Amino acid sequence: MRRFQVAMPKSVPGAVAASGDDFDETKFLAGGTDLLAEIKDHTQFPDVLVNLKSIPGLKEIKVSDSGVEIGALVTLSELASHKEIKRSWPALVEAIGHAASPQIRNVGTVGGNLCQRVRCWYYRHDEYPCLKKGGQICYAQQGENEYHSVFGNRICAAPHPSSTAPVLIAYGAQVEIHGPEGARTIDLEDFFHSPEDDVTQENILTSKEVVTKITLDRANTSKHSAYCEARERDAFDWSLCGATVNLQMDGDSVKRARVVLSAIAPTPVRRKDLEKVLVESGVGSGALEKIAKLSIRGARPLEQNEYKLTLVKAMLKRAILKAVKG
Repeated sequence: MRRFQVAMPKSVPGAVAASGDDFDETKFLAGGTDLLAEIKDHTQFPDVLVNLKSIPGLKEIKVSDSGVEIGALVTLSELASHKEIKRSWPALVEAIGHAASPQIRNVGTVGGNLCQRVRCWYYRHDEYPCLKKGGQICYAQQGENEYHSVFGNRICAAPHPSSTAPVLIAYGAQVEIHGPEGARTIDLEDFFHSPEDDVTQENILTSKEVVTKITLDRANTSKHSAYCEARERDAFDWSLCGATVNLQMDGDSVKRARVVLSAIAPTPVRRKDLEKVLVESGVGSGALEKIAKLSIRGARPLEQNEYKLTLVKAMLKRAILKAVKG
């Protein structure tokens, strides 16, 4: 492993000041479950790690009448076991329960889960200079691609790996970002960007910006929310396809809907077209079939991953039925 220095700032502005102007020079360290693995695998070569764990206040969960504020360094286990999260945002708890293993959930943070890099084996292998590492080729396009994206994959086929991001988007979460100009808050839905915007990064963060907080508004809570995913193994595996559904219902009618698909594109995919069908047509069997067919429109499966289209339809229908049941 290449030698690096560790900065131990005592405040968020101190962490920003300690960071460099280049992603290759400086990395922010939260739980470290992803970043340290990248360093060991010779995917990242930072000169300095800015240790966020030395900053007080980033591990707090603050509950109020309006909602909840989640510090970026709250671990996945702490978030999933929190009484208010379990009561008001159950789909988030369900998604976290599928993430990695208990040991990793005890260390991995919610901020790190949102900012983790893709799991594509070509990106993770130090002998493949893929597009994400400044190369000229997405090796998955013509290579081993059974676990890769079926949407938005023309430039880079690596699917987004976060288990919490799609659920937080379905709940209308916002994220607070600190940089040299101070703090700004944006919708989490706008935090991620496609390979067309920048193939080397999965989100809008610059090299001197860091996620500090995630906010959930109580107005977006609903007992009619659900997360469903498919994967090969029950434990310590990555999702092949996920679907999150958050419904506001009045009897049998859907008044408002949010639908987010995951692990099938380079970003979590909010499907406003499916939300419109749910509101207009409800959740009867005919509507479900219509939604399932519509869900794979525009897909571009690669040679080995067409099976994911079946999973998209199945996981989406399961999530809708589970959400309706409440």
